[in-house]
Amino acid sequence: MSAGDIDHAFTWLNSDLGGITQDEVMGRGRIHQVIDHNTVALMEQRVRKTGVLERIEEWKAEDSHGVGIGGRPALISERALLTGLLILAKQGEAMHLTLLTALFQHGLGDESRELLGLERSSNAFIGHIGETKRWYHNVHRAFHRLNDLMDPFPQERRHSKTYTEIQAILAAHDRELEEKHKARLDEFTRRFVVMTFHEQPRHIRRISSKLDISFDQTYLSTPTKKGYSHKTLAARVAKEKKIGVQGLLTPGPVDAHAGWHVKAGERTDYTKGQADQTAPEAKTSTNYSWGWMGNLATRTDSEAPGTSRFPSLIVAATLSRPNVAVAEEAVSLMRAAKTIGLTPGVADADKQYWANSLQERLHDPAFAEGFTPSTDYRVDRLGIRGGEKDSTSKKGTTGKKDATDNEDATDKNGAYFVEGGVYCPGTPKPLLNATKDSVSGLIDTETYRARIKERKAFELHQKEKPNENGRTMLRCPALGPSPTVTCPIRELMKTATPKARPGVHPDDVPYFPDTICIKQSVAFNTADFRRQAQAFDFGSPEWEEFHTHARNSIESINQQLKSGGTEDIESANRRRVRGMGAAQIIITILITNFNIRKIAAFVSDKIKADAKALTTGPAAERTVRRRDREWHNPYTDTYPAGVVRPDKVKPAPSDETGGPPRRT
Repeated sequence: MSAGDIDHAFTWLNSDLGGITQDEVMGRGRIHQVIDHNTVALMEQRVRKTGVLERIEEWKAEDSHGVGIGGRPALISERALLTGLLILAKQGEAMHLTLLTALFQHGLGDESRELLGLERSSNAFIGHIGETKRWYHNVHRAFHRLNDLMDPFPQERRHSKTYTEIQAILAAHDRELEEKHKARLDEFTRRFVVMTFHEQPRHIRRISSKLDISFDQTYLSTPTKKGYSHKTLAARVAKEKKIGVQGLLTPGPVDAHAGWHVKAGERTDYTKGQADQTAPEAKTSTNYSWGWMGNLATRTDSEAPGTSRFPSLIVAATLSRPNVAVAEEAVSLMRAAKTIGLTPGVADADKQYWANSLQERLHDPAFAEGFTPSTDYRVDRLGIRGGEKDSTSKKGTTGKKDATDNEDATDKNGAYFVEGGVYCPGTPKPLLNATKDSVSGLIDTETYRARIKERKAFELHQKEKPNENGRTMLRCPALGPSPTVTCPIRELMKTATPKARPGVHPDDVPYFPDTICIKQSVAFNTADFRRQAQAFDFGSPEWEEFHTHARNSIESINQQLKSGGTEDIESANRRRVRGMGAAQIIITILITNFNIRKIAAFVSDKIKADAKALTTGPAAERTVRRRDREWHNPYTDTYPAGVVRPDKVKPAPSDETGGPPRRT
């Protein structure tokens, strides 16, 4: 039976709807409201500003296999589709294709339809079911045409899979296609995010030319919650083969390319191409959730941390599988953030990134992009990281590594590598171990701050900037025109200004001085201390102020995006289309709306603050009513400016006779 026949069979509802109106029936309980054309035009203009429409056409041409036979043109273009999604996000609606269908079918005026290239819709009650189905199928096809251009993990997602089918999907996965579509997907997101940044007023964009960011991951659930483990997949497939009967097999997951997010506990970071072995344990399954990870970077302010000079916007975003390529996704965020046109500055993150990533996966690429880390250190990386001599043996050989040393602890010309700095071998041990002692509770915060400040004097001085090969010349802090310490091995240069300086105690002088204590300067490879380098001296008030500000910024952004309010990106209830590609398309639209809201709120707060400053300024600058300027107001007992109250007028001098005042 066709849709028209179904409508004809139920025409009796036209006269027997009870207390329900025809509009409510056609809207399935919702009220259809026509969107103002100016709003539609604004959203359409923002889509065009991204430049993504031109890229979509290029991707289509790239994927085409020669000349086609032609066919009916699409009834809903990518421009109309993305404009509609932005309108839904602005209205705070769920990002459902059914709601997008209702918007296109009932929520646009003639002028808006002409702008978006949409045909007029029939609003008749008779036949509305068939009309709604037709619009829904057109919207569905338009969305998936766009998704097919960018989906890194294409697969059938309409039905639950057996584990045998999951194994077949993984085996047939095209990694080259994944790389190409992942790059397209990230570019799609980047273009929308950059567009929102340039929607700010010019004077706000130009407050600072420096780009400081804070980045982190946040969990995003899939529409279907059931997952699987790579560890047990082969065993489950073997078990299914023994059963053999399709109808007896237990339905498994739908999406083969999601993963287990660890809510609490140690996290891993597998490289690209590795199978994620993370799986929930029987006793701790509540600590795991099946889904994806949103990688977000927000703009921070290292020049004035804690202030509100500009809105805290998301400047880069991607989606990825949990526990896979965490470091590489962070580098992708940095590259994407740079496209807004500012100079790279400080990049802050928690221990999951800088402290746990290999140097070649995160630190070196970040340095190449121009960003300097800001982070906390792992406990086992505090204190001396290399170059320490065995002072007890009085030999010229390097002592054994202690329990906290690892692969990055190496001997470099006798210098000490301590928490991002390179220090004189005569630095007092209490200063070198200040952070370790603070963490273990041996010293209080005030003592720790004092030792960190005192330790700064023993840091090696940079004589020259790094050359093109990444080598830089450092010298002993007791040398040069501005020495910061005194040392028995060195004599202060005659050009140095005599003043009190910290000194190297004779007991701390190396028994057999190494290169740094003998030569005027020594070449160091900047890559040697890049592993622990930071933008601010670790533990200093400046470091703590910025790191706290940066962590609070990204945590606040995550909370606002994931709260059950306007965006709510964590929950899949508002984005029911399956697959990571579809999820990133929708979340991109939600992030776009979030940034626009943040900009509008920032400007609104600025206007209110300026208005308040005017009303609470000096009394002379406030507007005075005319009646207060010109007449006496008996209610407030105020007099015009320049008029003295009668009871304040001093009496004329008296001759003390009781008579009238004497004339003078």
